Amino acid sequence: MITRRDFIKISGLAIGLIIAPSGFQILKAEEIMNNNLKPVLWLQITKNNELIILSNKSEMGQGVYTGLAMLVADELDFPWEKVKVKAAPASDIYKDEKFGSQLTGGSTSLSHMHEFYRYLGATAKEMILNAASEKLNISKSNLKVKEGYLWYKDKRYPYSHFWDYALKLPIPQEVNLKNPEEFIYIGKNVPRIDVPEKVNGRAIFGIDVKLKNMVYAVVERPNYFDSKVEDFNKDDILKEKGIIDAFPIQTGVAIVGETFESLLKVRNKVKVKWSRSSIEGYDDNKLQEYYLNKLNENGNIARNDGNVIKVIQNVNKKIEETYLLPYLYHGTIEPMNCVANITDDRCEIYAPIQAQTFAQKVAMEVTGFDKNKVDVYTTYLGGGFGRKSNVLFVKEAVEISKKLKRPVKLIYTREDDVKSQWYRPMNATILKAGLDNNGNLIALYHKIAVPAVFEWAGRPSKIDRAAVEGIENMFYDIPNVHVEFVKVDLPIPVWFWRSVGSSHNAFTLETFIDRVAKLSHKDPVELRLKLLSKNQRAQNVIQTVAEKAGWGKTPKYGAAMGIAYHYSFGTHVAQVAEVSLDKSTGIVKVHRVVCAIDLGPTVINPDLVIAQVESAVNMGLSAALKEAVHFGKSGPSNLNFDTYPILTMDEAPDEIEVHIVKGEGSMGGVGEPGLPPIAPAVANALFWGYDIKVNRLPMTPDYIKFLIL
Repeated sequence: MITRRDFIKISGLAIGLIIAPSGFQILKAEEIMNNNLKPVLWLQITKNNELIILSNKSEMGQGVYTGLAMLVADELDFPWEKVKVKAAPASDIYKDEKFGSQLTGGSTSLSHMHEFYRYLGATAKEMILNAASEKLNISKSNLKVKEGYLWYKDKRYPYSHFWDYALKLPIPQEVNLKNPEEFIYIGKNVPRIDVPEKVNGRAIFGIDVKLKNMVYAVVERPNYFDSKVEDFNKDDILKEKGIIDAFPIQTGVAIVGETFESLLKVRNKVKVKWSRSSIEGYDDNKLQEYYLNKLNENGNIARNDGNVIKVIQNVNKKIEETYLLPYLYHGTIEPMNCVANITDDRCEIYAPIQAQTFAQKVAMEVTGFDKNKVDVYTTYLGGGFGRKSNVLFVKEAVEISKKLKRPVKLIYTREDDVKSQWYRPMNATILKAGLDNNGNLIALYHKIAVPAVFEWAGRPSKIDRAAVEGIENMFYDIPNVHVEFVKVDLPIPVWFWRSVGSSHNAFTLETFIDRVAKLSHKDPVELRLKLLSKNQRAQNVIQTVAEKAGWGKTPKYGAAMGIAYHYSFGTHVAQVAEVSLDKSTGIVKVHRVVCAIDLGPTVINPDLVIAQVESAVNMGLSAALKEAVHFGKSGPSNLNFDTYPILTMDEAPDEIEVHIVKGEGSMGGVGEPGLPPIAPAVANALFWGYDIKVNRLPMTPDYIKFLIL
């Protein structure tokens, strides 16, 4: 049971109120309460008895529209084929209260919102029952709900029959949520709600938005973020056919044209004099030297159990490894784009974004408008991976539209997208370990030199949470642990990349654990189980993946096996990769990946979980084998997929098995936790099967051949 006050406390925000069949008037919860208005709770039932749900989370391919809709439809007992989902506009009432903003990220959409959306459905059902009871003059106990209809004996009424009247009645003081045995959707493989319109072409992505009188814009960018425009050949550019205007903005030179094609034709004629960058000449070699030297500096200590230095000094068995991992590009299918329409008294934004609150905020800063004059509409996202939570591209579009006073679509070309930077940070790490005379791991030293992602996001702290993620909070039971963070300050912007700090820390830690296993003559699975003896959920995924993969037996494809485990975003994941290596070419082939995942006791849609893990494995494998942003003397040098290759279909694993292990505790995330273990699992297979120690990524053929030699 839940009281009305508790409900508002859980929701922590306002609810919608229908004013017309085609739309919503949004009011704050406080306004609704004070004025005794009747909420529709973020949902609408149309005259045709269709259920429309507003999602405060962006759909970027992860299936959140389906997951959230299942929660409402289940409680409301509504037929799935009559459920629709729309993106909620930017508004304080749609904030994720745990974030304090309207934001999609951190694998939190369902874990943060699942209770709230269930209560939406349950409350709406109660409102319909109350309305029907009054209208029909029948006790609620004699009424049933099923498949979008309210039943009395053998007569049925669509929910829509009572919906308008339901809105005039008091909000239910208490609602009951279903027991798990009553679920009709939750826990089942319900088809994705966004797939049909993506298949038939009706889905609107940011790049599809068109407004009347709209023009196009691109931004010519410097090679490094700290270079600024000093001069450019404006007069020459304005003479080009189809070009409307060209002017400096904060991040470069904006060029506006009648068509996108006209802009592409003029790009190579734009000559900009940039101010000198503070890191001009920092190519790959110099960056690597810089990062490795940072490991000689003292950093901030994130965790210090026991006395690691003293223990390692006094043991006979010790090991040390140094790692170096590259900057990574997000590589979304749909590059950054935004339509902004600024008039004298209003700002409209249409964009594929993960952070509506921040998009609204930057628009307010640029235009000077208050919040109620800035409308932000979220389209489908052609991939996000964290990149589209950075709204600088929205700010650029607003700046350009403000100057022109007309609708502008800003498009990043692929080269612009890479050159705009905001990468997964490069990092250098040193790991040391000490073992006692029985081969037990008794001391672990971990120092990482890495840019502070949260500081770039405007949230600086002494210990950057992303830098030590997955290490500072690891579950391995080791009596002496030292974790240290050395901040790297370079004007190369970094941002949240899928699985954030876990994307690199899992690689260093999990490959190092296997080096320890070899030194101590222990099996990697047995060593992990021993180190995780106090965490049953971690043990469960490791045991499951070992069993399903056939650990200890001859690999299915006659190749080597490697295992890795990692905990991130509230979820435990273990993976085994079956790998073979062509020593003549250096090509690594991953044949089979077996994954066990424990995201807690509630799995809303198993198919969504499996799809997310499969996606994470392929993206993580792409980064492990192929991806790195390279720098020449003049900045990033591989600006498109011809020089920044990603995993192709024929290079993907032949099999990816996903086994969901139900555990106790709160619900964990899904979108990101499947990525961190794959790179170390592959590297560990090479370590045991081919005696190769991979301490740098990516595992390109040239690098692997270098290791063989």
